[in-house]
Amino acid sequence: MKSLRRITTIIIALLIFIIFFVVGLSLAKSTLGVAQFVTGVNKWEYEVKEQTTIFYSDKTEMAKIGYKKEYSKDFPELMKKAVVATEDKRFYEHNGLDARGIGRAIWNNLRRGSKSEGGSTITQQLARTLFLGQEKTYSRKIKEVFIATAIEDKYSKDAILNMYLNEIYIGRGCSGMQCAAMTYFGKDVLYLNDAEITTLAGMVQAPEYYRPDDNLGAVKKRQEVVVNNLVNQGFITEVEGLSIMEQAIIVKPYQPAYITKHPYYMAYLTAQLEKEIGAQKLYQGGLKIYTSLDAKMQLAAENALKNNVSNLPYQGITAKDAALVSINPEIGEIKAMVGGTDFNRNQLNMAIMPRQPGSAIKPLIYAAAINEGVIKEDSILNNKERSFNNYNPKNFGTNNPETTTVKVALIYSHNIAAIETLALLSVDKAIKYLGNLGITTITQDDKNLALALGGMSQGISPLQMASAYTIFPSGGIYRQHFTIIKIVDEQDKILYSSKLSEKRVIKNKTAEIMDKILKDVVTYGTAIPARIAIPSGGKTGTTTDSKDLWYVGYTSELVNVVWVGNSDATPVSGYSTYGGTVAGPIFKDYMNALINSGVLKETPVFTPQIPEEEAEQIESDIDEKELNDDDEENDNELDINENEKVEIDDGIMPLLPPEEPDTTSPIVDTDDVVLPEEVPLIID
Repeated sequence: MKSLRRITTIIIALLIFIIFFVVGLSLAKSTLGVAQFVTGVNKWEYEVKEQTTIFYSDKTEMAKIGYKKEYSKDFPELMKKAVVATEDKRFYEHNGLDARGIGRAIWNNLRRGSKSEGGSTITQQLARTLFLGQEKTYSRKIKEVFIATAIEDKYSKDAILNMYLNEIYIGRGCSGMQCAAMTYFGKDVLYLNDAEITTLAGMVQAPEYYRPDDNLGAVKKRQEVVVNNLVNQGFITEVEGLSIMEQAIIVKPYQPAYITKHPYYMAYLTAQLEKEIGAQKLYQGGLKIYTSLDAKMQLAAENALKNNVSNLPYQGITAKDAALVSINPEIGEIKAMVGGTDFNRNQLNMAIMPRQPGSAIKPLIYAAAINEGVIKEDSILNNKERSFNNYNPKNFGTNNPETTTVKVALIYSHNIAAIETLALLSVDKAIKYLGNLGITTITQDDKNLALALGGMSQGISPLQMASAYTIFPSGGIYRQHFTIIKIVDEQDKILYSSKLSEKRVIKNKTAEIMDKILKDVVTYGTAIPARIAIPSGGKTGTTTDSKDLWYVGYTSELVNVVWVGNSDATPVSGYSTYGGTVAGPIFKDYMNALINSGVLKETPVFTPQIPEEEAEQIESDIDEKELNDDDEENDNELDINENEKVEIDDGIMPLLPPEEPDTTSPIVDTDDVVLPEEVPLIID
């Protein structure tokens, strides 16, 4: 029954296609001028497009991307014959459409239940390359037919074949046979021997499959098909064919040319561009891409990251990877992005890879709770270590009072107080806030109190973290990050233009409270190593085994996120491996470079200096902590269950002015709060 139904469907579809095809073909033949007009080919003239150009925010050139092209006025006669014999043997007979070829392809596709066979002529392939995409749909095929007909009406066969041989993609990032001749054989196309010519002609069908670098056997078989076509169609003799097959093929080794300028950013940018306009249009060339990237900021970011990470081994610190993202909070544009220090070693862009955020997430939780009216800046929180429905988190270090204010809890980065705050707010509300802040990596497994310490199944990327923190310098308004400002084609037509996306997530008053606290974190707290000469706020983050070392720092002009660790999640060992002490100095060096070069509008102001004796006390506290590490099997784990993650923040003894809890403020306690029944699972 199913077979009969399928046969009936095939027959009906075939009849419908034949009817429409005959009608369409008749119309195309009788109205060639109309086809030219409708498709716009009548106003179009062929020219070799330059590669697509990428520009910095100041409109200076950053890089070129897309297929490499080298125009040739002519090609070897054997190449023309080989391509025609293999790709379109009735090329000189039809008017752009090969009815037999298309009918055969439709029949085979219907039989197989897929669109695997094209049946396109050389002119149709040219139309697709110049004007359409590569998707295999019947609607695209119809457009292709009309454009091919218009091209045939306007240009001679020789001109069409010349355009084809200059435009066809042939692998290794090359469009056209001249580029292919140089990249595969190191020769001008006119100096190729017969074996090299037939090899390139065979690769046209599937250049990514017929790669001589790693599939030479398939390449030789395909070359034999081309040679046999030439023999069978009378272009060469059988003896000449055998002679061609006996010639050795020596292919140049392929060295993929990574973009030397900003490779991590360029990889991110091209992925975004492909989403907006498609790979075909992007790599075909001729476009101008205007971006938000600031050349001076990008260079400063790359230098700060590279210089600091290269020095880590000398400090005994085993982190090999790092990332830095810099966003303008006023509109959300990405000003700098560095996803690593060595693209040849590691192509993973850590700026967009989710990682466990540690204490860097705490300001987002506190901001939500303050915004909901659950707590105030001077509310007293219960910071006593205890069980939350069988979840037994720990504080880090020894300076952990049983009660503390919200402000002090955030500056000291107390773990229990953060969990207390999340319990009062509710996990569901916290997740809603995080979603409104553009964090897309929250899963069902994250719906537990461990979220307050950054315990997540996937984590948060530095890029999304930077966007989330824009609410603090921007008065509570979240702005979606972007980097493409506009895309313009060769006729200066705007193909894409960015649109500002913003929404208020927290009240202006909440943002002011959080901004003041986060600036105190820098002045007195765990972010002392990141202090710079202009006002800044920030938060450190360090996860179990120091796998993820964070510093999120911002000024009125920039929100910056620095992450340091290993892309394979290997623990980071060494002296003082904390977000404040490892990631913080990268932020400091980056911002100092911008301040010193006059890139920022803000100018240095006086900030309180740490008295020498207090600075020595910080160092002694760190030394004492390191000695304790030697005495304990793993102080970072704090003797908790192996399935529990704890926030370790951050190896710096905060220098707070003497402050006693305000006993007039009510103590907020979760002992009477109904918590979720599920025991939160914290995943390493």
